[in-house]
Amino acid sequence: MDYSWQVPYTDDHHALANQIMRGLDGFPGFALVSGVPVDDLTPEQACGFAPELLKSVGDPLLQGPEGAMSLGWLVRDEGSSRFRSDGTYRPGIYTSKSADDLDIHNDGAMNPHGHEVDMFGLLCLGTASAGGESTLIRTPAVIEVLRREFPREFERLCQPYAFERSHVAQSGQAPVMWAPIFDLGGARPRVRCNRQRVEMAPAITGVPLDASDLAALDALDEVLGRRDLQYKLTLARGDLLVVDDNAVLHKRGAFTDDPAAGQRRCLVRVLLARHAAGGQA
Repeated sequence: MDYSWQVPYTDDHHALANQIMRGLDGFPGFALVSGVPVDDLTPEQACGFAPELLKSVGDPLLQGPEGAMSLGWLVRDEGSSRFRSDGTYRPGIYTSKSADDLDIHNDGAMNPHGHEVDMFGLLCLGTASAGGESTLIRTPAVIEVLRREFPREFERLCQPYAFERSHVAQSGQAPVMWAPIFDLGGARPRVRCNRQRVEMAPAITGVPLDASDLAALDALDEVLGRRDLQYKLTLARGDLLVVDDNAVLHKRGAFTDDPAAGQRRCLVRVLLARHAAGGQA
């Protein structure tokens, strides 16, 4: 197996970016940098360091709630949960601030704050006492299976769905967007995968999901659940995972922290847009 996507850290961030992009622009669509020096960084300092490290890979994008946006976003359990007591979804929740199991998705699905997200990085500052495993799935492999085994459902997935996006919409931006899950018409395929946000949208649009809508989503879930398509890893302190957001989908398993033992899962997320032609490389 080719392990060229495993990259040792170097403080020459331009050279590091070139190695990362070989993994993102080819196979497998992600890169894992090990040995990033994080021991002397507080979480807040790491939120400044990570975007600076990755700016040679792409242009860091602002994220977070309006009025408190930043280029580095702490991904850790802060007591949120996406579920109400009856199991329904709670609106306005940042799932990155919970310890919940997260469904397979991509970070740019809801066009956060009007951004088209091309890539993202996750810098690990601390690990959970249990759980928190990441799962990666290559989008081209998913599309290949859907086309072959579920052609009718795949055709529906290439047509618009409504996505609830109130937690990533600024003032004046719509709380719902309409877009296909697979938009293959451009120079680069654009993917928007987040079933939770699709299922939350009818409460705003008043348009329920019909049988064909649900059958297509079920077919996608069936393919995404195939273990032979999944690559699993658990990030260690000092690991930096960089992913092409349209070429690779991902999820995170539920986790448990043990603060008394100094074990708290904490990552810094950086959303990235590809450099414009002629921009920084």
